Amino acid sequence: MADNNGKNGKEKKRLAFKAKGEVGYIDSKKRYELIMTLILFAVAAGIFVLGLALNKWEKGNIFTIIAALFVIPMARYATTYIMFFPFKSVTEAEAAEAEAAAKPGSIIYADYIMTSEKRAMMLAFAVITSDKIIGLTGRKEEDVLDIRNYIQDIVTRRGYDYKVTITDEKSKFLSLLRGSDSAAELAFENDEAKAAFDEERKKLCGELESLMP
Repeated sequence: MADNNGKNGKEKKRLAFKAKGEVGYIDSKKRYELIMTLILFAVAAGIFVLGLALNKWEKGNIFTIIAALFVIPMARYATTYIMFFPFKSVTEAEAAEAEAAAKPGSIIYADYIMTSEKRAMMLAFAVITSDKIIGLTGRKEEDVLDIRNYIQDIVTRRGYDYKVTITDEKSKFLSLLRGSDSAAELAFENDEAKAAFDEERKKLCGELESLMP
């Protein structure tokens, strides 16, 4: 996630594994889940073989049970890797385009994957402006209306007065960002109103991040 106020998160980009909403999150997540799957598989296999060697190649020993315990977390990591496998991260160049088009004060999520009861869906970018959530789909096969309705339903049910707009056309997405209101330039009656606005946006960010695996 980036806040378009001139801070582009360069320090975070040095991290080996990316946080939710950062450019490279998907590729980083796939790498992490695969590494953990392989590590747990190797540990389980090693314990199992050790148990066989120490018990005259008989499977019925405590080492077999211990090895089996590693299968559960290994399966979880493998499942997450499989879920992320069809997706790929946006490029730094694409992220730069989105940041350049977004107005000051916009909150930008990249590599935005969300999971519904039916399937996993991806937005290349999800941008929170002063009163809108503007998204660009990350794959050709994504259903624009389905994603829009899914996010809008959650946002509305949580009581946020934000309109959700999703498109599969990058040019339209960038145009929508350029035409949006600047959250950093909004006028407020007093400090309390500004604090309330900031708090609502913070909670909205929490809601959106909670949709990401």
